[in-house]
Amino acid sequence: MNNSLSYSHVNLTRWVSSTVTPIILFGCAIGNIVSFIVLLRPRLRKETTSIYLAVLCVAEMGTCYTGLLRQFLLDAFDLDIRKINSFTCRIHIYLTYLFLRLAPLILALVTLQRYLYVSQIALCSLKQTCIQIFFCILFVCLAEFHFFLYYDLTYSDITRIHALECTVNQNHHKIYYKIRSEIYPKLALVLYTIIPLGIIIIGNALLIRTVRQASKRSHSKTKKKRSITRMLYAVSILYTVLTSPASIFLAVAPTSYQWAPAFRLQWTLLRLLFYLCHSVNFILFCATGTIFRQELIVFLKTICFCRVNCTSSRKINHNNLTINNRIQLSNSSPRHYLKQNQKLNVTKITDTTPISSK
Repeated sequence: MNNSLSYSHVNLTRWVSSTVTPIILFGCAIGNIVSFIVLLRPRLRKETTSIYLAVLCVAEMGTCYTGLLRQFLLDAFDLDIRKINSFTCRIHIYLTYLFLRLAPLILALVTLQRYLYVSQIALCSLKQTCIQIFFCILFVCLAEFHFFLYYDLTYSDITRIHALECTVNQNHHKIYYKIRSEIYPKLALVLYTIIPLGIIIIGNALLIRTVRQASKRSHSKTKKKRSITRMLYAVSILYTVLTSPASIFLAVAPTSYQWAPAFRLQWTLLRLLFYLCHSVNFILFCATGTIFRQELIVFLKTICFCRVNCTSSRKINHNNLTINNRIQLSNSSPRHYLKQNQKLNVTKITDTTPISSK
C-alpha cells in the first residue's frame, strides 16, 4: 500500500512539475527581459528605483533558471545538472543560492529606498545606488561561498541507495555538516526571509501613511497616490504569501520527513508558488508603475515601427532595383541595336566584295 501510494505521488509530482514549470519559465524569461529593457530606457534609468528593479529582474530570472529549470529537467528527463561533474555541482548550487538570496535583499532595499525618497528623509544619487547594489551583491557572494567550497559529488546520507549526490561529505567536513544541517537553515530564514519581509511590510505601511499625509496637503494627486500605495501593498502581500511558505517549510520540516510519500508533492507545490513570485515582475510593474506602462507602450511602438520601416525599406529597395534595371535596359537597348546594325553592315560588305571582284 505504501509503495503504491508513493508511486502515485511521484507520478503526480512529475506531471505537475512538467506541465506548470515551462509556463513559469517562459513567463519569467519574457517578463523579466522586457522589464529589464524598459527599466533601463533613458526616461526611467534616471530614477534610482529603476536601477534596483532592473537588478531585481536579473536576480529573479537567475533564480528561476538555476533552481526551477534543474528541477524540471529532473522531473521531465531524469537529468541532473549537478551530477555531470564536481565543478558543475559546486558552481550550480552556488549560483542557485546566490540568486535565491539576492532577490529578497534587493526587494527590501527597493522598498526602503522608495520610502526614504517619498518621505524626503534621504535622497540617493545614482552613484550611491550603484555602490549599495555592489555591496549587497558582494555580501551575498561571500556569505554563500561556503556552498562552492564544501559541496562535492559524494555519497548521500539521506538516500538509501548508495549513489553520488551533490552534497557535503559528512566524514570529511563534520563541523560544517552540523552547521549546514542545524544552524544554517534557521539563520537563512531570519536573514533572507523574516528580515526582508519585515522591511517590505513595515516600509509599505510607512509609505501608505506618508502618502496619505501628503494627500491631505495636495488633493489634486490624492487618487493617484492612493492607487499607487494600494498596488505597493498588494506587491508586499503577494511576495509574502508566495515566498514565505517554502522558506518556512524548509526550515521547520525535519530531515526524516523527506521519506514521507507526500513530501515530494507538497514541496513541489510550494516550490512552484515560490518561483511564480519570481516570474510575475512584469505584471506587477505594469500594475504599479504609470511611467513603466507609458515606456512599455513607447518601446513596443518603436519595435513595430522598426519592423514596418524594415519591410517598407526592403520593398522600396526592391522597387528601386527593378526601376533601375528597366532604365538600364531602356538606355542600353538603342546602343545594342546600333551595334547589331553595324555588325550586320560589316558582314554585308564582306560578303559583297568577292562577288564584285569576280
